[in-house]
Amino acid sequence: MKRKMTRSQLWTYGIAIVLSSVLAGEITYMMNAGLSSLPVTGTAPNLTAINVATGKPLSLDSLHGKVVLMTWYYTHCPNICPLTMYHFEQVQDQLEQQGVFGNKVVLVAVTFDPVHDTPSVIRQYSQHFHANSRGWIFLRSAPSQIDTILQQWGVQVRQTSDPMFFLHTTKTVLIDQFGNIRWTYPTEYLDPGEIVANIQSLLARSNWS
Repeated sequence: MKRKMTRSQLWTYGIAIVLSSVLAGEITYMMNAGLSSLPVTGTAPNLTAINVATGKPLSLDSLHGKVVLMTWYYTHCPNICPLTMYHFEQVQDQLEQQGVFGNKVVLVAVTFDPVHDTPSVIRQYSQHFHANSRGWIFLRSAPSQIDTILQQWGVQVRQTSDPMFFLHTTKTVLIDQFGNIRWTYPTEYLDPGEIVANIQSLLARSNWS
């Protein structure tokens, strides 16, 4: 024989259902919006360039499903660029230790000087920083395409009186698994520990789904 629920029990049961719905909504919001410390600041424009390691075209959209850390450089840069690559090497080492390098996270370096940065020059440059091509991708576009790509990404480059050297925007961006820009770092102040922590937060978010 079924017992009828009292008014008090019905009230308690109703509150429990409401609270469960609110909690589920909060979890869904967190999954969709990510951690508050890493807000969505834009959508990463797609670009297609040659992966120097393979010699084949690679589009940024094809990396959806992975966290991407992307920066801009040129090989003759005397200061900021090599420091950036050194920090990328440190990030690479930590991600390899965590077992997420290449399969869940990739690093991307895009040259804005494809005239001087030939594939052979870039390959030699990448070896200097012990870049593992399994998860650290060096991209080179055709010289005729680079201006369009730079404009889409808001990267400003100005040639100095010496044609081998440039003044340029120093920018490194963190892109989540869905192609959203989640953070933009001033490249001259990169902190590998901070970057890896931010990457971990994006990976943890994807594990909730």
